[in-house]
Amino acid sequence: MVRRLGKHALRTGREMWLTAQISEYEMDKVILDHGSDANVLLKQTWECMGRPALQFSLIQLRMANQQKILPMGRLQGVTVDIEAASAQAYFEVIEIVDDNNPYPMLLGIDWATDMNGVINLKKCKMIFEKNSLRVIVPLDPAEGAQYTESVRDDDSDDDLNCIYKVTV
Repeated sequence: MVRRLGKHALRTGREMWLTAQISEYEMDKVILDHGSDANVLLKQTWECMGRPALQFSLIQLRMANQQKILPMGRLQGVTVDIEAASAQAYFEVIEIVDDNNPYPMLLGIDWATDMNGVINLKKCKMIFEKNSLRVIVPLDPAEGAQYTESVRDDDSDDDLNCIYKVTV
C-alpha cells in the first residue's frame, strides 16, 4: 500500500525535484541536491511515516545559510524508489522550525551516485539508471511527468547481429 504525504509549495523553480516512494510513502517535491553529503528527512515527514526507530547520528549538518544543526537521529536502510528503480539510503532526521511549508526530504550526492544519476542541463533532464531501467525526470515540471524506459544493452545487439551474419 502506498500512502501519499502532503503537497508542498513551489519555491524558485530552479530546484531539482522529483516524486519518489520512500518505503511505502509516495512523496512529491523531493529535492535532489548534489551539493549535500547527506540525505535529509524532516521531522514532520518522519512523524507522518509513523516515527520509525532512529539510530544515533554522529554528524553535524551545515545548512545552506551556514547554520549548524544536530540531527535528531539517523533513519537507516530506507528504500528510495523512483518508478521501479530503487536504492537503499539512510537519512539524517532534522527539525526545521522557521519554515511553515518545507520540502519533505532531500536526497544528496551519495544517493544520486548509487542511482547512476546524470543531470543533463542541455536537455533539462535528470536521468537515473538502475537494474536495466532508465528513469527520466524533466527539470521543468511543465515538460511533463517523469517516465521510464528500458536500458538497451548494445552488446546483446552486436551478438544478435553476429548470429544473423553467421546464419545467412
